[in-house]
Formats: sequence, C-alpha cells, structure tokens
Amino acid sequence: MKKLVITLALLLTAGTMFAQEVEKGSKQRWRNFETNRFVDNWELSVRGGANFFGQAFHFSDANADGFFNTDKIDWTVQAELVKWVNPIVGLRLGYEGIEFKQNPAEGVTNKVLNHIAHGDLMLNLTNWICRYKADRFYNGIFFIGAGIGFSQLDGDNDSWNREFVVPFGYINRFRLCDAWTFDIELRDNIVKDNYDELGSLASDWTFGNLVSVTGGFTWKFSKVRSFNAYTPIDKSLYDNRISALEKDLQNANDKNAEYQKQIDRYKKQLSDKERELQEALRKAAQSNPSVAVNDDVTLSIFFPIGSAEISDKNEINIKYMADVIKASNKTFTITGYADNQTGSENRNMELSQQRAEAVYNALINAGVDKSKIKVDYKGCSVQPFDKDYLNRVAIIK
Repeated sequence: MKKLVITLALLLTAGTMFAQEVEKGSKQRWRNFETNRFVDNWELSVRGGANFFGQAFHFSDANADGFFNTDKIDWTVQAELVKWVNPIVGLRLGYEGIEFKQNPAEGVTNKVLNHIAHGDLMLNLTNWICRYKADRFYNGIFFIGAGIGFSQLDGDNDSWNREFVVPFGYINRFRLCDAWTFDIELRDNIVKDNYDELGSLASDWTFGNLVSVTGGFTWKFSKVRSFNAYTPIDKSLYDNRISALEKDLQNANDKNAEYQKQIDRYKKQLSDKERELQEALRKAAQSNPSVAVNDDVTLSIFFPIGSAEISDKNEINIKYMADVIKASNKTFTITGYADNQTGSENRNMELSQQRAEAVYNALINAGVDKSKIKVDYKGCSVQPFDKDYLNRVAIIK
C-alpha cells in the first residue's frame, strides 16, 4: 500500500511539473494557450448517487447471491474544488461520504459511516485527443489521486479506523451553459479488504473496492472560465526583419553623411566666392578714385510677420550695403516699420525698433563705422508700401 501511495505522490508531482512545462511552451498540441492566472478556471462540483462495495461484484461461481448483490448498495455524496491549470490538466481536492451495511449476508446490519478526503490529478482526454474547444457539449475526464479514509460504526464515536485510499475513475461531463455542467462520475476507491475492521470488503479484485456511480452539477465560479489561444511568434523571422531594417538604416546614414559633406563643400565654395567679390569691390573703390561709388543706394530688408530675424539671403545684401557705406562719405539712416493690419500700436512700435536695430548690428558686424549709421523706427504709423507684407521692413538710405 505504501508503494502505491508513493507512486501516486510522484504522479501528482509530475503532473504539476508537466503543467509548468506546458506554460513555458512545450511541443504538445495545447501549447497555443495563454497561461491562466491563479484566480482563473476554478470549479465547484457536488454529486450524489449509489455506492457498491466488496462482494457486490463477485466473480466466483460459488457466490450464492450471484454476480450482483443488491444488499451491498448504499448511498454516497461527493464534493470537490477543482483548479484547471490548462485545458488538459486539472487539480482537485475532494470529500466523499459513504454509508454501507456491515456484512448483510451474515446477518450483520450495522451501518458503517465513511469519510474520505482526497486530492486528484485530472486529465481531460477529450481536449487532449480532439483539441480544446470551450463550447464542446461532451468532455471525458480521467482522474487518479490519493487520500485518507475514516470509518466507524454508526453511533460508535470512539472507534474510528484510518486507512489510505486510492481513488480513480472517469467523469462524463455535459455542458449546460458557460457556467454549469452536468456530470456522471464512475469511481473506485481502492482500500484494504479489511478497511472497516468489522467485516471483509474482499472481492475477486485486488484489495477492497468502494465503487460508486454519482450524478450532479459543476459550477464554474471564477470570472474566467475558458482558455485564450495565442499565436507563437517565430523569433527567427523577427530577428531577420530587425537585421534588414538595421542594414537599411545604416545605408541611409551613410548616404546622409555623404550628402552633408557635399553641402558643406558647396557652402564653403559659395562663401569663398562671396569674400572674393567683396574684397574685389573694396580694393576697386580704394585704389581707383575714378571708380564711382553709388551712395544713393536704398536697401529694403524684409521680415516675416511678427519677426525681427534677418534671413541668410538678406545677410548677403547687408554685406553688400556695408561695402557701399564704408566707401561713401555720407551718413545712412536705418528706419524700421511694421504693418498696421496685425498687432497693437505698442507692439508694432517695439517690433519696428527691433528690426532697425537688427540691421544696425549686422552692419556694425560687417565693419561699418557706428558714426556712419543712425537708427529710426516708425511702428505702424507710416506705411511705405501699399501691401501689408511689404511694410514688415527696415529701409537703409
């Protein structure tokens, strides 16, 4: 008996390890299901029915009662709490209460009460063979476990017998709705043939047998009652795609670096040409008095709406104007303006001042003597041009 109990304990441990392996993604067909939480997929089962023991089934020709002895039929009740680890494997804790008569064939009619507590490993054979389906009408479930039984004569509270019990059997499950099923369970509790210590439970089978047929209902009381499928990701495809994207990104970065080098070369060439032209103009004005400098030039520097920032294009014009002012003996005035269609008068006055001062600072940075330029600003009181966007301007003259 001890060897049998140890074997069942190993089975339960293997079942738990087996369930953990499935969660990690084994090659079994139920691998494509998400691991459930501890609070998911719980059930409560309650059943009642008939119990047959010992010589109720006897294969001896000498049995005067024949194969089936109705005197050895009595009632049983069962209740279990079940946790499904995945669609195939479940674990349950249960209780079974049994009443039977002590050796009625020998004229002994004392009732024997039995209480059995057990833990079982459950395997849903239908889901294993046919694949999981949450709304399947029928499921066949095999179970095997280990437990301990207590028996005593009815009314004799001082005489309890304790013995190991090995339950196994088969459950026929019929789906009624998402939360409820109707179950018919066939069970055999294997015990010693002198389990009740009052009379023999011996049959032609090994050990004693408490066989029961029960029917009842199972309630799936947890919020999550089924298992969600998922599609495993092929990591090699993911890695290949990432590698291809990284390669494309590197090629784009290399091209961008080459384009930036070209832009830098073009900017340098343009800057060198501009300096050459400015230097040639300065030398011509200084070394050849016959070169007339047109100091009546008027230059307009335009600005975006609400801005006093000088664009790159206007910086080139200001440098040209700086050469003209430096070559001239006149004093030039920078007058800032703002259009009268946007902003308040105070804001426009401030903006026109900022525009005039921005041009002033650019000319000073280009080498113009401060004594040759003055700053003035009109806000939006004066509109030098007939279009609003042209009046966002600073005029040098």
